[in-house]
Amino acid sequence: MLTMFLKVASIFCMVAVGFIANKKNILPMEANKYLVNLLLIITTPCMIIGSMASNTLTPDTLRQTMEVIVGSLLYFIIGAFISLGLTKLMRCPMENRGVLMVIITAVNTGFMGFPITKSIFGDDMFFLMVIENQILTIYLYFISVIQMNYGYKKGGSLKSIVKPLCNMCTLAAVIGFIILFGGVQLPPVALDFFNTIGDATIPVSMIVVGIQLGNSNLKKIIKNGQLILASLINVTLMPFLTFLAVHWLPLTNAGKLILVFAAAFPCAVVTVAVASKEGRNADLMAEGVALTTLFSMATLPIAALLLTHLYC
Repeated sequence: MLTMFLKVASIFCMVAVGFIANKKNILPMEANKYLVNLLLIITTPCMIIGSMASNTLTPDTLRQTMEVIVGSLLYFIIGAFISLGLTKLMRCPMENRGVLMVIITAVNTGFMGFPITKSIFGDDMFFLMVIENQILTIYLYFISVIQMNYGYKKGGSLKSIVKPLCNMCTLAAVIGFIILFGGVQLPPVALDFFNTIGDATIPVSMIVVGIQLGNSNLKKIIKNGQLILASLINVTLMPFLTFLAVHWLPLTNAGKLILVFAAAFPCAVVTVAVASKEGRNADLMAEGVALTTLFSMATLPIAALLLTHLYC
């Protein structure tokens, strides 16, 4: 337990590095654009390919993969309805209701989930988080668009939905699937190349999270009661409900762990861009991302420790 706690603590210390670097103007907000591109175009795709190439397809792996695919789909579909009911109970104004629904439902299992899962739970669980992230991508560019436009226009065209799905991380996942299911053995030098570059994802992504928090107006954020409530629901109630739903089902421990741990992550950063594109309240969405990320500094270590005790 102590070893797990120290692993989690070391990861979040990297967030502090980014926060301090931003406040001291060593890494201003402008640096985030280049660091994010480094993550999404180079290091994360390498980490995905390296992890999937290091796995061997077994009946257990196939079963776990299907559990995560089905479970993740159900999470986002049911979560969308739960968020609708909760925002109605909260009497959120219609112009912000869709954004708050996404803040409650969306999770950051790529940007934060990949490095944290790999560092804490290893390559096997990271492989399953990659699977979950493919379902998240569908949610972000399809279901979340419907949520944001609740009470307004319908979602975007098929082209506008499909285009964002075509990115380097998705391509890396497809290549990884071909390697895994095709039984392709990469040369040791190639595997070492992908894993070495991929390992940079962990510190860089956590530093980026710190920069984002350092640039947030926390004084303004804490005055919005509905935003605080939606953010707390995202990082506490949603993973708790997920745990209640999957703990008693005849799933593998790995499947249960990933489904619950994925639900514990804060709102995805990309939702801000989606909100801006849809003409919704992108400022409120950015505040939700910052606040859920801040709350997750406390809730994610607890979730990791509990899930390790239950399923590892």
